[in-house]
Amino acid sequence: MSVEELKGKGNDAFKAKKFEEAIEWYTKAIDLDPKAESSAPLYSNRAACWQNLGKFDNALADSESCISVRPEWLKGHFRKGVALQSMGNYDGAQKSLQNALKVEPGNEELTEKLQQVNALLKERNDKASPASCKTPEEAKTIGNSLFTAGKYERAAQFYSRAIDLSTTRDGDLANYYANRAACNQQTHSYQLVIDDCNEAISIDPNHVKALIRRAIAYEGLEKWNKALDDYNKANVLAHGIQAVTDGIRRCLKAVRG
Repeated sequence: MSVEELKGKGNDAFKAKKFEEAIEWYTKAIDLDPKAESSAPLYSNRAACWQNLGKFDNALADSESCISVRPEWLKGHFRKGVALQSMGNYDGAQKSLQNALKVEPGNEELTEKLQQVNALLKERNDKASPASCKTPEEAKTIGNSLFTAGKYERAAQFYSRAIDLSTTRDGDLANYYANRAACNQQTHSYQLVIDDCNEAISIDPNHVKALIRRAIAYEGLEKWNKALDDYNKANVLAHGIQAVTDGIRRCLKAVRG
């Protein structure tokens, strides 16, 4: 049987809500050429079957396979978002649905689903407390969500929790300090920004974001030479960042005059 014939059998089974049978047909079709772009609808359909069976891990895996063979097709991102939402990963669901909307802005179904996920995120964030977080990753994830929502002081509390829960001085810990610095940057608490960036840079001397944030804080305190030094270091590590180029220009102007 051809791919189209197998897909048709799968579609008929799906319409009859015979999801396990549909999976068998879609699998046979996929196996004929699993990496072909034309396999994307098959992965998407099989993901929908898994979703209906409550097997969300499998639905997620198939949605990711769909994206891998056809990245610019919104269905894969949508299926991934739905699976992640069902798994309670609202942050991941939000990102996937936002990616889908980039492919097709204004899609009503996507917009409605994203609004639903955003409401779930807001409810979670409103109820969450730093003390309830058991791992640094959990605290960081909520902190990121709060930061995106513009709740910088609360986000900083969760990054602080991530720092407190960390057991090793590694790149993750450096990121938590840099993230808390970003919160303090938003509230113009420049000395706190510098303190956190110092910690991040002591762990990872090449942490570009920490160097840039410390430079901005030094600018805020009119410590132009220190700001210029950090901007230059960041420019060496990651040449071409517009914020760095602009910062260097501002600092040179201030130093000269």
